Amino acid sequence: MATSTRSTRMIEHLRLFIFAVAGTLLIGGVAFTMRDQAATATLLGTSTPTPTRTPTPTATDTPTATPSPTPTVTATPTQAPTSVGTSQVRTRATRPPRPTPTPGTPTPTPTPVPRTVLASILNLPDVSQVQDHYWFGRPFDEQFNTWGSAYYPFGTNARGQYLWHYGMDIQNPFGTPIRAVGDGVVVRAGPDDRQLYGPRLNFFGQAVLVQHDIAWNGLPVFTLYGHVSKVLVREGERVRAGQVIAEVGQGGVALGPHLHLEVRVGSADYRDARNPTLWIKPDPGYGVVAGRVIDAQGYVVPQQLVLLYHAEEPDHYWRETFTYPDNLFKSDPAWGELFAFGDVPVGDYLVKTRLDGRVYSCPITVQDQTTTFVIIRGGESPAVFTAVASETLPGP
Repeated sequence: MATSTRSTRMIEHLRLFIFAVAGTLLIGGVAFTMRDQAATATLLGTSTPTPTRTPTPTATDTPTATPSPTPTVTATPTQAPTSVGTSQVRTRATRPPRPTPTPGTPTPTPTPVPRTVLASILNLPDVSQVQDHYWFGRPFDEQFNTWGSAYYPFGTNARGQYLWHYGMDIQNPFGTPIRAVGDGVVVRAGPDDRQLYGPRLNFFGQAVLVQHDIAWNGLPVFTLYGHVSKVLVREGERVRAGQVIAEVGQGGVALGPHLHLEVRVGSADYRDARNPTLWIKPDPGYGVVAGRVIDAQGYVVPQQLVLLYHAEEPDHYWRETFTYPDNLFKSDPAWGELFAFGDVPVGDYLVKTRLDGRVYSCPITVQDQTTTFVIIRGGESPAVFTAVASETLPGP
């Protein structure tokens, strides 16, 4: 009986041992299989989310908008905003649309600045018999932009954002061909790191300066083409109106590709710059509005906000500009203007300004390729004059 009991226990122990060994082998096999699967999963990838490194931004060749012009609002000294890339451009299939300023409600009048110059000492010309002197053509073919920036015109600084502007900025893509606006001789051409073209060295990067065959009452007349990427003429070379002399760039202080164009009368110095708007012939169907603002004491009013309205929309201005600051700019020798609007479509307008607590509103009619001149004098009714006839281009 005892022997039978021991035999039964040994059989049970043997079964337990077999079960234990089998279990161990089973667990080991499962573990090995899972480890092998894990290793395989690492190679094939896993759906389990794992932390990843945030991609680092990389530079691209996509052009981005630059702060302005375009521009040319040029402080020029020049700065006109632009988003044009830097690929070489030779032609464009269609003429770009004319930029049209957005009408709006007049902005608050800037704080008046001191008035220091009496109009009587400036020897301002009598404008009742003035002839226009649109002696120059456009510096670009018609398939490109040909108008100067309406937001950064001659004699302004874009409400303090840029340098005082001694020219006209015309935005076009990098490499656009620039044409001489009239016949003449190249007197300077190339970089301005050693040769002065503007207020300081390295201002334009590269530029071309042409002395024209025409003269104003014996005074030499020059045009300057600034911020160019490539100069295609040499000093001493004679050029003809329409000849390609350079290509658009963004050298010097320019913030984007554009042409900074100046007209200088009397000398080649930048301080003899005059408003190109009164020298570049308007397109057919467009004219120019220019004028003066003088207070009741006879002082010219500097940095005065002047607004231009379509006559049918007298509550929403279309364009704005400012009178020139005292002692920084020279007026046109024929007109003696203190402000100007270029490329204004033919039609009826209102010129308005608030002077010494009073709003002056002057109705005008812009005529085809003609200057309309407004004189606003404190305490008096505004006066309007129109060029008596367009002066023909004199010969050499």
